[in-house]
Amino acid sequence: MLKSIFISIVTLLLLPLVLTSSIFAQQIERSEVTLVEKGEVINQDYFAAGEKVTVAGTVNGDAYLAGGNIIVEGEINGDLMAAGGTVIVRGKISQDVRVAAGQIVISGEVGGNITSLGGSVTITDSAKVNGSLTAATGNLSVFAPIGKGATIGVGEATISNIVGGNIQAGVGSLTLGPNAQIDGDLTYVSENVADIQSGAQISGKTTHNLPPKPDKEKAAKAITAAALIFKVISFVAILLIGLLLLKFFPTFTNKIAQTIEQKPRAALGFGLIAVILAPILIVLLLITVIGIPISLILLFAFLITLYFSKIFVSLVIGKKTFKWINQKAGDYQALFVGLIIYYLITALPIIGTIVSILAILAGVGAVLIIKKELYSQFRSKKLL
Repeated sequence: MLKSIFISIVTLLLLPLVLTSSIFAQQIERSEVTLVEKGEVINQDYFAAGEKVTVAGTVNGDAYLAGGNIIVEGEINGDLMAAGGTVIVRGKISQDVRVAAGQIVISGEVGGNITSLGGSVTITDSAKVNGSLTAATGNLSVFAPIGKGATIGVGEATISNIVGGNIQAGVGSLTLGPNAQIDGDLTYVSENVADIQSGAQISGKTTHNLPPKPDKEKAAKAITAAALIFKVISFVAILLIGLLLLKFFPTFTNKIAQTIEQKPRAALGFGLIAVILAPILIVLLLITVIGIPISLILLFAFLITLYFSKIFVSLVIGKKTFKWINQKAGDYQALFVGLIIYYLITALPIIGTIVSILAILAGVGAVLIIKKELYSQFRSKKLL
């Protein structure tokens, strides 16, 4: 019994990914090893994802790369945007570099700015950066000239070359090596005084500020403000996603909303089963090791379903509200009004929590019911 329920949940949650995989495959190269060979020229923006991504040729456009190990040793005549475990840039990037990775090493030429987020960032002495440097990292080492200043937030920073502008830093520790030359002001926030070694030069003013002491009242106000901003951003994000669902999948979205309205008990029941059993199945797959990829995909699909549930419930709330006041409204207006009401109700203590839980269960359950119907239709037509 449990086995059949497990299989049903997996199939129904992953069904949208299976049906849409062919669409995404046309837009981005995906494989374990993705390679732009030396001498190869791509005259458009380039998208690639894989365990290892190497660009040794020329991309006449922007490059968007994601993978475990990314190496750029060719030429990109546009921006480079990369995310991965390790990113190594030893080629030529004509414009900006934006990188997020565990380890980042830049030893090539960058025509524009560098924005980096990672565990460690190293700019070797063979590199050349014509623009500015922005870095948020645990460890930063700069041995190449930076053309237009630097803004950094790091644990440990070492700078040992020319920086053609101001440096603004929030650091645990800052070291200016003997070859450091700052053609501007040095302003840094740290508990520790910077280690400015013999030979280092600072043409402008040096300002050392201590981190501000925590103020409980200000911290409380900051937390409240941050929570409010997060709520607003969350509302806008879910509204945009809901509008996109209504734009591109109107029938599917409305069927789920109708299921919540017409079959609330069934939706809640299916949702409760899914919310209880799906995490158990994900953990069991993780334990088997070989099931880790499937568990991660299932987790992603499950979280997306949870997140989308409030869209379908809000659409029902909006439609019922307009019906109650005897006014006509389209799906977009119903979703907007429904989301406002949903957010106001869920902001209430206790009641809000209960409503949130019920909305998640109803939304997830309705999604599973509709996916089950779609699955049956595809099977009957031998499309699966």
